[in-house]
Amino acid sequence: MRKILVADDDPTILALLATALGKNYRITVATDGKEAIKKALEEWPDLIITDVVMPKKNGFEVCSTIRFNSQLCDVPIIMLTGLGRDEDKLQGFRMGADDFIVKPFSVPDLKQCVERLLERSTRVEEKRLPIWEGAQEIPKDRIPIGIKKVDALIGGGLPIGANILFIGPVGSGKSSFCRNFIVEGLKRYEKCMIVAIDDNPAMVRKKLEGLLGRPPLDYYEVRKLFTMVDAYSWSAGIERPKAKVAAEGLENINHLARAIADAGIELGQNPMERMGGRRVLDSISTLFINFPLDLILHFLTQLSRATATQGGVTTIFVLEEGTVEEKVINNVKYLMDGVFEYRVENGKTLFRVASMKWIQVPNQWINLA
Repeated sequence: MRKILVADDDPTILALLATALGKNYRITVATDGKEAIKKALEEWPDLIITDVVMPKKNGFEVCSTIRFNSQLCDVPIIMLTGLGRDEDKLQGFRMGADDFIVKPFSVPDLKQCVERLLERSTRVEEKRLPIWEGAQEIPKDRIPIGIKKVDALIGGGLPIGANILFIGPVGSGKSSFCRNFIVEGLKRYEKCMIVAIDDNPAMVRKKLEGLLGRPPLDYYEVRKLFTMVDAYSWSAGIERPKAKVAAEGLENINHLARAIADAGIELGQNPMERMGGRRVLDSISTLFINFPLDLILHFLTQLSRATATQGGVTTIFVLEEGTVEEKVINNVKYLMDGVFEYRVENGKTLFRVASMKWIQVPNQWINLA
């Protein structure tokens, strides 16, 4: 749910706007300008509605402060005030307001203004090219992982649309690696999906939040840049927690395939929109425990071959070492464009690219510590 910060020293106005907008948006209120700025920096609202005449700091000062903050400068601002002179409106626009509404006001007109500004800001964010360290060094046909040593090893990143099998012992750090991969994508405004099979989605979210910092994960979710498929609950045989997309029923792997496809439709990773992006399945070891081998290989074949038709989705399939026979692993490797390996030795986390089909990569072990 998108967030709106409302700043006004009149409790009647605060109550009115909370009632009018609270069904569709998460409302945060502030009773003076100083508090409005503080909460804007804490809450990262998607839109701000502010009065002009307020204690401590007025609405013009609030607007100016927001516009000079590099992280909040694009947030739409509506000034809702009893000041109706032309010079007041001009001053509001000079300070960076997107719209200026005079009290008394029409609630339907305000709602329409809110919807219009939020829709516009979403379109701008989708087109914006984010800036990241060393961006000019990354080839256009590569997708960086977000771990400097690994990206340097593979020439700047993975080929777009590659399918990677990631093998290593339980607890060696593969999931952490994959979370960095997803966070890097979110920071670049790429479409990202996690299929949580072995880890509780709530814990995955918590880990991602810790890596992301600000803005939080729901910032990307409401903009349809991130989604998570909950395949953990049915694989663990427990009650499903709240999630947008979930696989139901342990008896048929097609349920998981359908859940991933539904999430792809919502995210834009589908043959119609072809938005591409990133995807992680963590981990496919559970599938080998619950389903016949031929069904699993068919599922992985269909998923890996579909990446091109979805705009080049780069996918990492995590596999726990020792859970599957070597012969089976070789069958899975045949479907992949590359194989990553992890191991822990003398307290060190070691990584290597065991094979890559489309690029030349040295296969020596490197220390990621």
